[in-house]
Amino acid sequence: MSSLQKSLFASFLFFVTLWFGGGLIRTAIGFDVFLPGTLDIKPFLNQEQINYSLRLMGITAYYTIAGYVLGFLSALILMFTLKGNIKKRGWLFMGASLFFLFAPYEFYLVWLDLQLINRVNAIDFVNLLKDDGLLILFKQRFHPWMTAISFLSLLSYITALLFLAWQPLKAHEKVEHVQ
Repeated sequence: MSSLQKSLFASFLFFVTLWFGGGLIRTAIGFDVFLPGTLDIKPFLNQEQINYSLRLMGITAYYTIAGYVLGFLSALILMFTLKGNIKKRGWLFMGASLFFLFAPYEFYLVWLDLQLINRVNAIDFVNLLKDDGLLILFKQRFHPWMTAISFLSLLSYITALLFLAWQPLKAHEKVEHVQ
């Protein structure tokens, strides 16, 4: 790999780590608000606690959006610079395929997060839950179908990381011995 490719790969790893970690934190925040398996808010939470959770979701969205978009761009540029070597590196092809497979879903989440950021920033912190659209948007992000797709994408990303670490499907060059 050239130095450009190594730096693209390093930036990809940095941005994906930022996005992945932020996504896990945001998932924990969301599941802390709802009763398990439902979209019902936990009855013991008061309005201030729910408002604070919504605010945290809006604040952490900046990091996850930036991490995913920049990681996606780094991966895309890296794939174009490595396009001649993909046949020799099956692990790279499989890892990239798994990463790009869930890109439409991730960009849909980015779109939801941008809406969440706009609503959270447009409303006074104390009155967040008075905006029904904000709670509907928040619930849409944690709908059971979205949660199921998130779990599948998590498994896909973990598998892609394993491909990058172990590098299976690597083509070995044939060495000819001359006698």
